[in-house]
Amino acid sequence: MHDPMSCPRCEATLNYVGTKKFHEGSRAAPFLLGDLGELFVNREKYDVYVCPECGRVEFFVDGIGEQFRPH
Repeated sequence: MHDPMSCPRCEATLNYVGTKKFHEGSRAAPFLLGDLGELFVNREKYDVYVCPECGRVEFFVDGIGEQFRPH
């Protein structure tokens, strides 16, 4: 079984670089519609790991499977 914290391309150990928030939807909706506009915005958070050898980036859903990821 492949170690999820090693790069699938070059097998180097991935480095945790933080949890990043991604915003999907119009930035104008919350501004124009206030709290109602927030209903039309999707926000997701991902734990991000980077390979120091080849630069590959791996995203993991924040809050799922964290027992397998050291950080």
